[in-house]
Amino acid sequence: IAAQSGKRVYVSSETEDRTYRALVNADGTITDLRLFADRGGESVAVDSRGNVYVANGQIFVYNPAGRLIVQIDVPERPIDILFGGANRHTLFILGHHALFAAKIQ
Repeated sequence: IAAQSGKRVYVSSETEDRTYRALVNADGTITDLRLFADRGGESVAVDSRGNVYVANGQIFVYNPAGRLIVQIDVPERPIDILFGGANRHTLFILGHHALFAAKIQ
């Protein structure tokens, strides 16, 4: 997980089936660890608006307050997700046998 000091970081636990958020301090430690969503998975990514994407069989998208807003169905179980492309508006979804991309408005 990549994180910047002074910013929020999201950590997803597939075992617990929960996603947490925390604040990263300047020295790299984290504080204010809190439950964000009662769904965890293989990977988590955050878009430019603060929406949180959790890969758990499909992609579940939560608003910054932790409310589920949409589910993105993919043809193969995702094992990793991240944003890239121009202006970071493309969600790249790695499956076991393929790489998918979804443009996020």
